Amino acid sequence: MDTKKITIKEILIDRYDDFKNKYWYRVPENMRQHIDDLVNKAINCSDIKNGFAEYICEACGDIIKVPFTCKSKFCNRGGRLYTLKWAEKQQQNMLRVVHRHSVFTMPEYLRKFFCSRRGTIKRITGWRI
Repeated sequence: MDTKKITIKEILIDRYDDFKNKYWYRVPENMRQHIDDLVNKAINCSDIKNGFAEYICEACGDIIKVPFTCKSKFCNRGGRLYTLKWAEKQQQNMLRVVHRHSVFTMPEYLRKFFCSRRGTIKRITGWRI
């Protein structure tokens, strides 16, 4: 079975106008231009017509042209760099400790019960509070 990979870019090219015709009225007017800009950036991402870096191999003389990406967090290709930079920044913000802090919530109707019986939480979870 020979299947062709479908990319997000192809889906946007093929279906974005259909989406706008059918559902655009649901999108708040103050967001429409921004969404249009992001989708157009994603559609035009890595298009060599929008610029590229050229690399020449000194040994063999081969030339490679690498197109610029849009660097938009919406785009799965251009957003990769954005995501990597964000993750790196978050790593710098984390405390260098051996434990992790997790917060779990419970339904509001159970909060009063457990608040008045704090020992119950300890028995259920096995955690120190």
